[in-house]
Amino acid sequence: MTRENIQTEADALRSILDWSKERPAWQRDALRRLLQNGELTDTDIAALAELCKDQSKPSYPLREELISAQKAGAPTVALKSIRNVQNINALAEKQTLSFIPKGITIIYGDNGAGKSGYVRILKRSCRARNAKGKEEALLPNIYEQAKGPQYAELEYQAGAQTQKATWKSGQPVDALLSEISVFDSRTANVHVEETNDLAYTPFPMKVLERLVAACKSVKGTIEGEIAVIKAQTPRSVSDPSCSPNTVVGQMMAKLGKDTKPEAVETLAALSDEEAARLAELTADFAHDPKTTARRLRAQKTRLETIRTRLQTLHAAASTESAEQLATLFSDLSARTEAAKLASAALFKNEPLEGVGSETWRTLWEAARAYSTAEAYPDTAFPVTGEEARCVLCQQALSEEAGSRLHRFEAFVQDRTQQDEEAARRALSAFVETLRRAWLGRGTRLEDRSFLADEFGNQDLAAAYKSFTVRVLWRLRAVLQASADVALSLPPLDSLGLDAVIDAIDTRADALLTDEESPERKALRAELAGLQDRRWLAGMKDDVLAEIGRAMDVDALSAALKDTKQNTITAKNTELSRALITERLRGRFAQEINHLDLAGLAIELEQAGSQSGISRFKVSLMHKKSENAGSILSEGEYRCVALAGFLAELATNDSESAIIFDDPVSSLDHLHREAIAKRLAEEGRKRQVIVFTHDLPFLFLLRNACVQGGDPALKTEVAVRHIQKRLDTPGYCRNEPPEKAQDARSRLMTMRSHLAKASAQYDNDPDGTDWLMTARGLIDSLRQTWEAAVEDSIAPVLRTFSSKVNTKGFAKLSVITEQHAKTMRHHYGECSILLHKISDSMNPVAPTPDRIEKELDALTVWLDDVSTRQKQI
Repeated sequence: MTRENIQTEADALRSILDWSKERPAWQRDALRRLLQNGELTDTDIAALAELCKDQSKPSYPLREELISAQKAGAPTVALKSIRNVQNINALAEKQTLSFIPKGITIIYGDNGAGKSGYVRILKRSCRARNAKGKEEALLPNIYEQAKGPQYAELEYQAGAQTQKATWKSGQPVDALLSEISVFDSRTANVHVEETNDLAYTPFPMKVLERLVAACKSVKGTIEGEIAVIKAQTPRSVSDPSCSPNTVVGQMMAKLGKDTKPEAVETLAALSDEEAARLAELTADFAHDPKTTARRLRAQKTRLETIRTRLQTLHAAASTESAEQLATLFSDLSARTEAAKLASAALFKNEPLEGVGSETWRTLWEAARAYSTAEAYPDTAFPVTGEEARCVLCQQALSEEAGSRLHRFEAFVQDRTQQDEEAARRALSAFVETLRRAWLGRGTRLEDRSFLADEFGNQDLAAAYKSFTVRVLWRLRAVLQASADVALSLPPLDSLGLDAVIDAIDTRADALLTDEESPERKALRAELAGLQDRRWLAGMKDDVLAEIGRAMDVDALSAALKDTKQNTITAKNTELSRALITERLRGRFAQEINHLDLAGLAIELEQAGSQSGISRFKVSLMHKKSENAGSILSEGEYRCVALAGFLAELATNDSESAIIFDDPVSSLDHLHREAIAKRLAEEGRKRQVIVFTHDLPFLFLLRNACVQGGDPALKTEVAVRHIQKRLDTPGYCRNEPPEKAQDARSRLMTMRSHLAKASAQYDNDPDGTDWLMTARGLIDSLRQTWEAAVEDSIAPVLRTFSSKVNTKGFAKLSVITEQHAKTMRHHYGECSILLHKISDSMNPVAPTPDRIEKELDALTVWLDDVSTRQKQI
């Protein structure tokens, strides 16, 4: 909607609706809340801030049915009734509050009678500009359990059609009801500024003004959250103790939302090797470098010794050793077989079996050794001379026995026997070599203790244990020519001894270099890097939390972009140029004159802007330097607010109903009369509904509608009464309260009540029920005589009116002396009857016929005076 098409507040609100579709979700939700409630509470701001931070949350944007100003081209809408109110305050149910379609309907109710409950229903169903607050809360009956939803039925007329609507708390009402305007001076467009200026702000602009305030509040809320988050950063993170040149130091210098948590986890996780390296470097730089270097050299020598032993062991258990051992076994077996064949042919005729066997050979070698060493040391073996004896049985040798001994020795000295012996010795020597490679338990424990404790490498010690166990199992299998020789042989390189020895050598060399040498600097840089990583391991949770905080701050900072006010300011400027027209300014001046503001000339004028919101100052035309807010009284201020409301209505050309809630509170008599006259004038062209607890204003407004009896100036008027019965408020009577009824109305009420109550007298003439009924009727009758006197002088002076109508003065001439005597007589009769009824010793109540007679006397008196006055 362009500026040229914005003629009324309705157009402006629809323009805001169209404009809001491009606004952030939280602002659209804020506009809905402002249209519904008038203002935003702290709870609203908190909810809107949450929505601003996370726009994926459900929101409820401004909708067409929430726009409360009159719609161009809409039919005239007037209320007919509200009925069947349920669960609202403590209002009585099954009641009907009706309104006349044109003219003024005055709804009177004493304090606590339930009037405010009905007003609040209308404010919500008609979408009044109503500020949210405790005084406007629409609560259920707090003394009873809720019977269901808050509910009311409304009947209204739209053009020529009668329609019905149901109002339920929290649910939309028929859109046409928004054509009805509700005036509440607390939320009027005219208000006193902090500078005591009286300012005028059309409702659509006030909505935008409050949206700007919401932007500031939401921004402040989010900025407060950012400050709280930033304050949570520990000093150890904001001012880390790590070196700026290490990887950790560089990461901490750039720590923020883009820092990868995985990178922190990786840097903070020191492997066992890295931890050991850190311990090494720490120890290296903790002592004299030369002393450390010597210690490292000694450790290197020890490690080299271990490596040599392991190399020997590894070689002994190798496949090559297994193959060589198998070859030696095979060779021995072949040569043994050859010797066996030779002995079998040579000794086949010997008396005993097994000559030439391994056992036999052992026996023979033992015999030779004994002969050459002990029995015949100076004679070659075998000794077979005459004096010789067998070295085994030590018996004399026969010729045959001697020949057998020489034959046996010849066999042993044969080539096949020598080859077999050589093979056996070779096998025995190789087996001995393999066995010498075996590492005993003591050696293994000593080596492992050195590696784990003195050298400080638990992993290397564990690897040493695993390696030696596997290799020794393999060597055992090799020695036993077992099938287990197929067990895999771990490579010696898997221990990493070569790398460890080389690293020690490098460390020792570096420690012996100059302090400023590249080698020494590299070691120190490595130490610093590992130390910072160890520091990070201890700070990891804080660092990860800081990354999370940085991400939260970034998200909140992004949300702050949606709290900028420039677009709202531009829209406000557009509306101010469209709405604050000469027509409105002129109409405002007219309304001020109608309300008789003590001769003060007041106008609307441009007053700059505040926080991007256009201001229109209500100024004194002849004293612009003075602040109107400090000059006007509270009553005058309320009149100015009412003038602004009526001026708005006049400029949008709508004739739908308007509702006023206590429009004259805190006003003096003169201002009340002016407002009564203005409302009566407005009631001649539209429906006007006035809720009031002010009885004098009821009379003033009703009198203003009569205007001295001139038919051209007459406004239709009806008075309704909301009252409290026992402890239940909200009972509706479609008649004025008794104290506001004329004499004839009171007479009709009394006759009806007398007819219903006569049964009390018939049942028990002297009973308490009739006594109390009679007392009430007689007292009401006396008051009705007083009202009759007021009615008789009403052509000149009405109740609560300060105006004397001289045009009606002639009508007083019809009142004769007889009228006065009759009035005094029957008024006295009422006093006499009341005295008898009130006699505490022996009260006497009049009969229904007696009371009826007094009612008839008053009726005759009224008819006579009224008839005479009408003739003049």
